[in-house]
Amino acid sequence: MDAFNSNDYRKRVLAAVERRGGVDQSDPFELYDIPLDEAETLSDAEVVARVEEVWGFWQRQRDHPKYRVLVGLLVDDHARRCELLLSAGSRRAEAMRVRQLREQRDAERYEMLDIAISRLVQRHGGVPAGKVAGLEEIGAMGGLGAAEVAARLRRHKILSDQSQVGAPANTTLTEQRRKQIRQLLSEWDRLLEGQPAPTLFALLGLDPTRATHTEEIRLRAEALRARSRELAPGRVRVVLDELLVHVQDLLEGGGPEVRAYVRSIIEDVTAELRPKVRAAVLVEDQLVGEDYRFLLEEAVELGLDRAEAVRVLTDLATQLGARIETAPAVPPRPETSAGTTSHAPPVDSRTGSTQSAGRRWEEPLKAARAALRGGRPQEAARQVAQARQLDNGTGATPIRSVADEVERVLAEAAARWRNVTSSRAAKRYVEAVEHLEHLRRTASDMPPPTGQTAGLDELLAEARQAIAEADRLVAAAGSGPAADRTRGLLAARDICADHLGAAEALAATPVEPPSSVRVTRTRNGSVQVTWAPSPAADADYRVTRLQPDGSWRVVGRTRGTELEDGGVPPTGTPPVYAVAAAVAGRYSEIVRSDAPPAEPSATGSGVPQVRTGVSRAQTDPADEPNPSGIPTVDGLADRGGLLVFTWPVGVTEVFVVARSDAPPATPDDPLARAWKLTNMRYEIDGGVRIPPDLPRPCHIAVASCRRESNGSLTVAAGFAPTARIHLTG
Repeated sequence: MDAFNSNDYRKRVLAAVERRGGVDQSDPFELYDIPLDEAETLSDAEVVARVEEVWGFWQRQRDHPKYRVLVGLLVDDHARRCELLLSAGSRRAEAMRVRQLREQRDAERYEMLDIAISRLVQRHGGVPAGKVAGLEEIGAMGGLGAAEVAARLRRHKILSDQSQVGAPANTTLTEQRRKQIRQLLSEWDRLLEGQPAPTLFALLGLDPTRATHTEEIRLRAEALRARSRELAPGRVRVVLDELLVHVQDLLEGGGPEVRAYVRSIIEDVTAELRPKVRAAVLVEDQLVGEDYRFLLEEAVELGLDRAEAVRVLTDLATQLGARIETAPAVPPRPETSAGTTSHAPPVDSRTGSTQSAGRRWEEPLKAARAALRGGRPQEAARQVAQARQLDNGTGATPIRSVADEVERVLAEAAARWRNVTSSRAAKRYVEAVEHLEHLRRTASDMPPPTGQTAGLDELLAEARQAIAEADRLVAAAGSGPAADRTRGLLAARDICADHLGAAEALAATPVEPPSSVRVTRTRNGSVQVTWAPSPAADADYRVTRLQPDGSWRVVGRTRGTELEDGGVPPTGTPPVYAVAAAVAGRYSEIVRSDAPPAEPSATGSGVPQVRTGVSRAQTDPADEPNPSGIPTVDGLADRGGLLVFTWPVGVTEVFVVARSDAPPATPDDPLARAWKLTNMRYEIDGGVRIPPDLPRPCHIAVASCRRESNGSLTVAAGFAPTARIHLTG
């Protein structure tokens, strides 16, 4: 058994378990990183040591931004999960069970891939190299990586052919922004009933053919902004405002930005359709007419205009070396020399094919395609089975094409149901709604997994109710003291763990630090670290020790207000310690044991102040062009209820200070109200949102901040003349 490597474990185990759908899709040997093949040869001591290593790693990862929910489930169930691994007898029995479980799981994951490979081998005598990329995409539908597909292909002969050369990737629009737009549009569709908006153009009621009509785009965007201003505060308004920021940046100005966005839509639709087209043409190298029309409608639903959708499908078929089957013209009914109609078989008015008894499979196959389009794959599977019973050998190709699509949809639906189960267990209801709505659109007649009593509609109602309740709690927590606001937001997150509004509000709510960190020697030579608690509710504390080389080392985490450190020399001056409060994965500023006592606050309002532990440059606080040598904001102004200004180069955070009776004297003016703002929040909101409960008139000033290399925040000691404003109304 190799030594435990935390970075490798995070990528190899946690990422794989999360991708498969959660803890229920794993086993104890994988979770504790114990090789299954060595289960019978490892000693109990070796297994216990590995379990303790992994247990300690889980404890340190409870605040991980991506895996904290998964790790929390692992920590909660640790005692039960590891019990069977700790003794040789139970470990052998568990190993036998897990081997059978993995074989069954692998069979399910590889099923679609094995079917596709077997058909290619039957047709070509091997696997053409040009089909490998398509097999990787089919494998990805079952959760397989490229390496797993390659391992499966080692059993078969790879036939060389000319590889496809792809077009260079478009880099005009960043992938991060494209992902953000897709997430916002998806959330917009979940929040409102009605026609989906797959693109920013669709949000405005347009399609990409209107990309150059900038005046029409501006008018429609302005109408949406007016609608947004009429909405009550809440998630719907926040999402719409953020989407309109992207509309303004990418569409209203025209030029290269809008062209880049149109290209990104085409790229996204092409990527979505490529595996479906590849699956349809993989065996016979032909896209039949019914499949072509189905994919054409899907391309339009994804945001393309019809002409561009035709071009995308044609290009995809051409790249895959396939042709598109077109419907032949309806031939005239021949007449006899006497002018009477001959008794030829009737011709179908839509396809031009004769409806003889030998093609009785066509009607159930049409019904199967209609069922697929209607989101009923199980009904489609029954129709395909009937078509196969009626086939006399003339319908093998179209039946196989539809059958492959049915298998793909059913396999994807099974994976979606597994994701619903894991999302629901972790209270990730936003994620669950996405999977459930996809199931409603594409597989509404597929029942939930065995043991799941609630149906699709019931689960959707449950998830939407949880999201609505979290929305209500987030809206209610919009104002008030930081501690009360945090409690409300944590309650919202407990109801819906992936609620974006709660996460953003928590990120914008500062965690108040602890105070009075003290260090004393105990009789046994260890060091006792104590501190006064943070006002924040449900806070954990992280204690770090300053090393001789200037770095910080984590000593431990606790929910109490003291910690004993036995890892220091028993004599000599105790080292410097720092304590930070943590709430929901967010940390306060650190408070060091060698810091001077904090000055008492004169406000008593619970509003974040500049505290000990946040470095503040000590210079003259009077107005000057660059207080403390930090570049200042410029052009502070009120625009439509938002404060706007020009960010100086190198500054990503500012301190906004407000006072009703007089201009703020300094950023830590005890009679002022203050809050921190990042440039990301500024970009999302379009400026600084002024708290609705801030009295008017009032004086506002903005101080620049600098993030030091050690992570501490330096706030300028004063304000520049260009960073002050008096709001009168």
